[in-house]
Amino acid sequence: MSYQTHDPYLNTVKRDINDKYYRHRKQNMDNQRNHKEKPKSFLSQKIYLSDFINLPEGTLNILMFIAFVVIPYIAGIAFIFFLIANANFDTFDDININDYLIYWTIGYEVLAAILMLLVIKSAISFKRDK
Repeated sequence: MSYQTHDPYLNTVKRDINDKYYRHRKQNMDNQRNHKEKPKSFLSQKIYLSDFINLPEGTLNILMFIAFVVIPYIAGIAFIFFLIANANFDTFDDININDYLIYWTIGYEVLAAILMLLVIKSAISFKRDK
C-alpha cells in the first residue's frame, strides 16, 4: 500500500504546468488562424482531439468505455430494429439474437462505414489554396 499525502503545492504546480500548456496551444491556434495557412494536402493537416472536446480530468476512461462498448451496441440494436425488423417489435423479438457480441459487431461495422464515408466526404470537399 502506497502512502499518499495531500500536497497543495504539488497540485498547484501541476495545474500551472497544464495552464501553460493550454495557453501555448491556444496561442498556436490563434497564430494559425491569423496566418490563414492551409495545409498542403488533406492528410498533412494536424488534428487535436482537445480542440473539439473539452473533458474534465479523469473522464477519458469513461469516454473510451462509452465510445467502444456502449455506442456500437446501441447502433447495432437500432440497425437491426429499423432496417431488418422494419421497426416492428414482434419481428424484432422473432429475430432472436441473444448474443451481445453480435449486436456490438453489427453496430461497430455500421459506425465504421459511416465514419469512413465522412472521411471521404471531408477529403473530397477539402479545398487547397494555391
